[in-house]
Amino acid sequence: MNAEADRLSSLSDDVINKILSYIDTKHAIQTSILSSRWKNTWKSNPHLNFSCEDFTSLSKFPDDVTRVLSSRNNEIELSCVKLSLYDEASLAFVKKIMNYAFSHNVQKISIIYYYGGDDIEFPLSLFISRSLKDLTLIGRGWKHMTITSCWDLQALTSLHLCNVMFMNKNHDEFGDLFAKCPNLKNLTLNNCEIDGDFTISHSKLSNLTLKNGYWYVFNVVAPHLKDLTIVNCKGKLMISTPELSSLMVETEYSFSFLADGLSSLEKVDFYIWRYEFMSWTTDSNASEIIDVLQMFHNVKYLTLGLEVVEILASNVDLVSHLPSPFAKLTSLKICPIDLREDEELEKLNMPTEVKNYLLGASPSATVTIFSRKEMKAIRNAATAQTIMAELQMLLAQEKEEINCETAHTDEGKLVKEENAQIRNCWNDLFAQIEKGGNKINRIFSMLDQIEDLLKNVPASKKDMIQARLSSLRAESNFVIKLITTSKAALVPDFVKLL
Repeated sequence: MNAEADRLSSLSDDVINKILSYIDTKHAIQTSILSSRWKNTWKSNPHLNFSCEDFTSLSKFPDDVTRVLSSRNNEIELSCVKLSLYDEASLAFVKKIMNYAFSHNVQKISIIYYYGGDDIEFPLSLFISRSLKDLTLIGRGWKHMTITSCWDLQALTSLHLCNVMFMNKNHDEFGDLFAKCPNLKNLTLNNCEIDGDFTISHSKLSNLTLKNGYWYVFNVVAPHLKDLTIVNCKGKLMISTPELSSLMVETEYSFSFLADGLSSLEKVDFYIWRYEFMSWTTDSNASEIIDVLQMFHNVKYLTLGLEVVEILASNVDLVSHLPSPFAKLTSLKICPIDLREDEELEKLNMPTEVKNYLLGASPSATVTIFSRKEMKAIRNAATAQTIMAELQMLLAQEKEEINCETAHTDEGKLVKEENAQIRNCWNDLFAQIEKGGNKINRIFSMLDQIEDLLKNVPASKKDMIQARLSSLRAESNFVIKLITTSKAALVPDFVKLL
């Protein structure tokens, strides 16, 4: 008996399901030809991953998905469903998949909807579940996916919305769209636009991230919110968060921020983008920034963008008469956000009045000032490590997929009755070969990115990163060889069977 087949047949269901979770459902079904042990395993896989890209005809996509759902073991619950859809996929079809997922107690759903036309309305009535804990909804198009009503997700703890517009048809104040998500703890709104005033009132919300958002008035009432991140948002933000302990603000706009007590706030990172065409010499702009800083009176760890200090330095008269609000400060860091290579930008002139404002109430606080050159090196090191982690995961997934593709049946060859199924895969053969080439290009690209970042990394971190990179490069070469060999082997194997 073929030793390779033995290993496949002896794998536990948990291991097989783990392998199948890395690939889309279409290719998971194709693994049924690997051995008799795998023939029906996909039917009990708790992961479903459907993408329009994996089907030659978008018009047949709904029928193909319907056949998959009808063939699946209905006694097995779902842990995760991923969908990548295009304009052609009707919302009625999406609702059908959602109903199936909810009826099988799905815990995690991720939907990416690609569209090229006008705004589309994504009815949240599709989402009624007592099991769903994690939901990601991402729109990909020139305009927004619109949402006009709330949904009922009693178990939901994490919600991530991207490129979504909250549209109020009556143009009056929004109610809380998340009112029927009583267990929501983590909320991320990225590139979301809100038509009208908006309120979030949640007793269990602990992490809130707002990025690239636009609204009129955004009111957050969250008594147990711990972490708040705001990046590049426009509009007035009003918060009532008495337990907020960490705040990060990064914006290029004049930031309107009102808080009802920040008595628990200990850590703040505050950055303002400063462009040459913007004038920060006006009293109104600088006053708004000072008003925000005054709210951080309990902070212990304060990080300010170098640009914020420059704004204060250009408006000394506004702080010269103010006592320092930072009576509990133990650490002050000044870090630039603009990392352009410009000698003039490297110079920091901090007037005595600004020093007194920042440190007068905490003269023993440690002060660390990073130059733009130093900060760029630190960020390059962090980015390089992030890419290396992504590459490590990519290589692990590729090895899992290749193990599936190159395995054999118990008899050491594909049996005759499976020939029809193999013929159906013929149309995918060259697509798989092309996909393999794209994967190799991606691996090379990631290695090149890391090498480029290492040109400007602190010496203290470069040696460690170089050692890890050498190991990754060797593993990458091994995986590239496996990809090349496995794709080349597909052609003769398929030709013999046809």
